[in-house]
Amino acid sequence: MRNYWLAAHLLGVVAWLGGGFAIMTLGMTSAREPREQLGFLVRMQGHLVRGLVLPGAVTAVVSGLLLTLSLYGQAASAGMPRRLLIMQGAGIVAAVIVLVVMVPASARIQRLDPVGQHAPLFDALRARLRMAGMIAGVLGLLALVAGAMR
Repeated sequence: MRNYWLAAHLLGVVAWLGGGFAIMTLGMTSAREPREQLGFLVRMQGHLVRGLVLPGAVTAVVSGLLLTLSLYGQAASAGMPRRLLIMQGAGIVAAVIVLVVMVPASARIQRLDPVGQHAPLFDALRARLRMAGMIAGVLGLLALVAGAMR
């Protein structure tokens, strides 16, 4: 059963970070596009958040917690390695940022017109998504590197 959860964990991390890199690439590309086309690009980013980033984050955290619970019986006397604690902490904080900031802001920005009366709110939500994505991405990469260290 451990191998199943390990495979689910790795697939979740790949979906999560891969979706994050795709969103980042779309965001950099959208800087050169006319303002009228930003609505389409933001909807594409929203689909990536709901289709890859959110399921990947949930899968990675749930499978990681189940893998951790399976370790407690084996390593209770030896203690947990520091790299594992860093991976868990960074991963959980990044997942909370995805769940609490990115998903709601992404759903809200998709309903706004980038050139209409809601243009300032559109820009503010884009800035919030950019910042949350950067923080969650850095924490996700930190978790990935900490998990890969020996």
